[in-house]
Amino acid sequence: MKSLLFALSVLTLTALAEWVHHRRVRVAGRLAFGPKGTPARWTILASILRPFALAAFAWGLATMFLLRFDVAEGQAASDKEATHLIFVADLSPSMYLKDAGPEGKDSRYQRMSAVVEGILNRVSGNLRFGVIGFYTDALPVVMGARDPELVRNVFNGLPLGYGMKPGKTDLGTAVNAAVKLVDKLPEGSARLVILTDGDSIPLLPILPRPKSVKEVFILGVGNPHKGMFIDGHQSRQDGDTLREIASALHGTYDDVNEKHLATSALGDLVVMAPLPQNGLSLATLAVAALLAGAAFCALLPVALEFGGTAWKVAHPRPNSVPKPGSDPAVR
Repeated sequence: MKSLLFALSVLTLTALAEWVHHRRVRVAGRLAFGPKGTPARWTILASILRPFALAAFAWGLATMFLLRFDVAEGQAASDKEATHLIFVADLSPSMYLKDAGPEGKDSRYQRMSAVVEGILNRVSGNLRFGVIGFYTDALPVVMGARDPELVRNVFNGLPLGYGMKPGKTDLGTAVNAAVKLVDKLPEGSARLVILTDGDSIPLLPILPRPKSVKEVFILGVGNPHKGMFIDGHQSRQDGDTLREIASALHGTYDDVNEKHLATSALGDLVVMAPLPQNGLSLATLAVAALLAGAAFCALLPVALEFGGTAWKVAHPRPNSVPKPGSDPAVR
């Protein structure tokens, strides 16, 4: 409504200016337009269309300006209502043992990446993504991201393990640190997805699930039946440890070593995408009005110069100027 009122104001003022200009030009008609004293007939359209062109430009400009603030306010409201999907990823050396996947030939890290990809392909809606990596401690890698490609980049071989202090995997300390990192998010806005093989030193007491976390998924990778030797012990997916963590956080434990997490388990994270809108959006119409109004106002002076008057601009030819003494009348 504001942009329409602005455009009507421009239309009124421009039409008044055209009327005043028309009255002033009549005084110097012959000087401006030639012996007849009137411009070409088509220029009547110029006086009519120019106010509408400027009004269209003004409407488009005002609409784009107001849409900018609407988008900013919408993004702020969207951030408050967003669901935070946060992946807590095990980066310990045991995650690079190859006993995972349906055929048992993938590393546990590769299987974790495949599970994350499977989740990202099914979730949608107003989401903010996060990744917390842990080994001897937990560190945030990505938080509050709108683009899931940032999550994919983290799980696509980014060497995060080099940023961790070497030592024994302390799953209890890492989970507690991750819980503290999401504690200040809005109530019920977070979903924690913890991916690990469960290979750890004895667990410390797990902190209670904060109010900010609505659901916790504990996803185990690696062969749960047969271990592989690393660092002086047999490492395998430790279901008992993972169930203990799930129980402490009031979450669910799933073995995703061979099968992906069920879509039904993701609940309200799976949102049907809205159908594409038919027709042009308000922003598209505003840009079209801007371009049309600007093009008309830019090309009109050129058209008036070459086709609006009977005067023709001519440049004297070099040979047409008589040389001194060559005029017969002077002789």
